[in-house]
Amino acid sequence: MAHYPQELALSMGRKQPSRPNRASCDERDEEKTGIDIRFVGFPTIYDFFEKDRIQYSFSGRTLKDLIEDLLVQYGEQIKESFWDESVKGLDPSIQIAINEKYVENTDLQNVELSQGDQVTFLRLLAGG
Repeated sequence: MAHYPQELALSMGRKQPSRPNRASCDERDEEKTGIDIRFVGFPTIYDFFEKDRIQYSFSGRTLKDLIEDLLVQYGEQIKESFWDESVKGLDPSIQIAINEKYVENTDLQNVELSQGDQVTFLRLLAGG
């Protein structure tokens, strides 16, 4: 498997259906990690997922694996919300919490996820 930014960049070039067949997503590998994902401050994702919290199963064990899987499964919709081309990585305005504890975006490959974890993606907003 390639390193984080390169693999994400490669996977983002794939054309994806607007609503993937969840059965096909769940058939890829036997071992899956089932988690609860919550999106806060992502209007385009709300439109795509129809609610701000979803149950999600993916192959892998780390936060990096989860983000890569989301990019592969949902393509441009997630890329536009998560990816910052200027830093070639996750948008720095996104905070991530696992079970309500924030993690560093620079340490995604070392953050292990467990069955049933709640992962929250929070877009920091500013304005007046």
